[in-house]
Amino acid sequence: MAEALENSGLLRHVLVVEVGARTAVAACGGLLAQLGAEVVLVEPTRPRTDHKWTDRAVTAAGKRSVVIDHGTPSGRKTYAELMHAADIVLLSSDLDGDAERNRQRTTALREEAESADGSHPRRSKRPERQIVCDITAFGHSGPLAGVSGSEALVEAVSGVAETTGRRDGLPVLLGAPLLEMEAAVYAASAAIAALRARRLSGFGQRVDIALYDVAVNALAAFLPLPFTGRVATRNGNRHPTLSPWNTYPAHDGWVVICAPTDDQWARLCTVMGRPELVHDDLFATTTRRMENVDAIDEVVGAWTAGRPVQECVDALTRAVVPSGPVVPVDELADEPNLRHRSMVRTAIEPGTGRRVLLPGCPVRWGSDAPHQRIPARDADREQVLSRVVNHGRNGIRPLPGAPVAAPVPAPAAAPGSGHPGESASPETSPPDTPPPTRPLEGIRVVEIGMNTVGPLAGKQLGALGADVIKVEPPRGDSNRHNAPLRPDGQSYVFALLNTDKRGLVLDLREEHDRKVLWDLLASADVLIENLKPGSLERLGFGPAQVKSTLPHLVYCSINGFGHHTVYPGRPALDTVVQAMSGVMNTTLVDGVPTKAGISVSDQLGGLFGLLGVLAAVEQRETHGGPGATLDLAMQDGSAWATHRNWNGTPAPQAAIVAGSTGPVLAENGGHTPVATVDEVLAQEQTFARGLIVERPTSDGDRWTVLGPPFRLESTPTDVHSVMPRLGFPDPGLTVEFGARGDTAPTALVSRER
Repeated sequence: MAEALENSGLLRHVLVVEVGARTAVAACGGLLAQLGAEVVLVEPTRPRTDHKWTDRAVTAAGKRSVVIDHGTPSGRKTYAELMHAADIVLLSSDLDGDAERNRQRTTALREEAESADGSHPRRSKRPERQIVCDITAFGHSGPLAGVSGSEALVEAVSGVAETTGRRDGLPVLLGAPLLEMEAAVYAASAAIAALRARRLSGFGQRVDIALYDVAVNALAAFLPLPFTGRVATRNGNRHPTLSPWNTYPAHDGWVVICAPTDDQWARLCTVMGRPELVHDDLFATTTRRMENVDAIDEVVGAWTAGRPVQECVDALTRAVVPSGPVVPVDELADEPNLRHRSMVRTAIEPGTGRRVLLPGCPVRWGSDAPHQRIPARDADREQVLSRVVNHGRNGIRPLPGAPVAAPVPAPAAAPGSGHPGESASPETSPPDTPPPTRPLEGIRVVEIGMNTVGPLAGKQLGALGADVIKVEPPRGDSNRHNAPLRPDGQSYVFALLNTDKRGLVLDLREEHDRKVLWDLLASADVLIENLKPGSLERLGFGPAQVKSTLPHLVYCSINGFGHHTVYPGRPALDTVVQAMSGVMNTTLVDGVPTKAGISVSDQLGGLFGLLGVLAAVEQRETHGGPGATLDLAMQDGSAWATHRNWNGTPAPQAAIVAGSTGPVLAENGGHTPVATVDEVLAQEQTFARGLIVERPTSDGDRWTVLGPPFRLESTPTDVHSVMPRLGFPDPGLTVEFGARGDTAPTALVSRER
């Protein structure tokens, strides 16, 4: 019998059954396990070597293994019992082969019998208590529904491939399965949100996660270009509008340098020993530096070429110039900050004795997650079955260390079919039951966020129903000023990242406005921020300061390298973090490490903020006690996203090649055109999935924005509105906080919800 594992995680009351073969399913199950859920990995009778099974050790780490033979009555009975006991079931119906075809046949026969007398409509029924999360390439709706697809195929048809690589070369596939990884984080987040909806409503539901939806949402930084008649395409490691911003060869590796502002350029010139370049007409302004980007890259590259990487980085760090080394994937275990934060761990694979590298948990909540064991195949059968066979209407007996959550109605009997997906919903409710409130109804989130990371987390929390109140300084979020702008000066990228939020403008240097923020935090459940480390602490709102007064609050900080770091105060940009997390090293173009075109490090920072907040709210509401303090680093999340490359990278099965009418994806003997971003905006699948929508602001405007990349089918998520102009008054916030104290707040308020 396998040993009992001590469990003190945020999700220690949750039982997950992982069935699907997709890599994203394995990564989602791994995250839920690291957050404390008990994850049972259902393994096939014959070991597989495709999809997530290309690295079984990583797939199985931290989970319990049970081998099930669906061809035997006892196997089907065991499977049915697992499905009956599960809180969350993870599927990938487009890749699950014969078992899925059997499921479809069985379901069709059942629905035909039920609908023979016309008493039941022929449509999918809702699980009574399980959260059934299906991660597929294209989802369950639209013209591509059910089409089986690899990460490479989705990159090609979603526009993601078009954004990666040199402008004068072909598009390039990502060297790590980054869409699968982002889909895994979205799936884990949506499943946890659905658990809260189950507590509010009493029933489970299906969750639909499509890699295509994730990919289109990942294009947010590119969409303003076609919105304004410009071409959105790849640009290598350069920034489309700023310079210097590139990867430069050093004596023993590569260095990323991003110094586009006048001050940063002046400091870089000093470091290079070329102060005269500050006043050179070629480089005197940001516009001139961009016009002469080739010349500026030649100057900077000449300086780095003769020096070791570390010498360059040390000099640039002292001068506070955003920069970093390009860290190879096989050196991540020795990267100082990742080692400091225990993000690369080791375990021994049973049977082979092989030393395996495993990722730590990017959601850090006070203490390190326990080290993960790798179970042998079927190692946990006795223990798992002894815990799941005894279930009744008052809930499921937990596995070790997993106390039962608030009880929900359980079925009287388990079904007998046992096919994946069929018994994942052993009892169902009619699909036309009036829908409950949204999953995060009643949760208030205060967002103090700039640019992408914090705002992305806040945006998705708002789509799930939270009351998100964005606090901005008098000048506003810096994204309000980022080009391209509309003729009225409003920013497209700000609108894309700031939906389903209300706004409050506060100058936290003023005592009165600090009091307003204290009042706001006292009314809130969550604070999420991504300012430069120390900024809020200097104003009296650091984690320890806030939690000493408001212990109930979930306090989530996200920055480049974390608060617990060997790089205090180091500037962090998406490109720098891609370099220092191994992401850039996974994609080589003519031998040059190349960043993902999508801002994946920014996005993963926001997504882990979303996941961490949802897990912390679930833990507080289920187990009580103070809210968690979360210390999240973009570098951690980005390094985690490369973990399928850590123990050897499978030979690529696809490539982009030149076709007669443009670049095409060559995969499995077929050829698929690589879509441009403009083409993706016009695709029927994009509209069928609700990924591009038009929504109003409270000041009478309208914007084209992104729909959410997750679907909770019984508690639908949607985008309702976009934030208005800075300072547009919000009557609700004015009344709520104007009534406090002897005088009304002078803070500007805005409302978009």
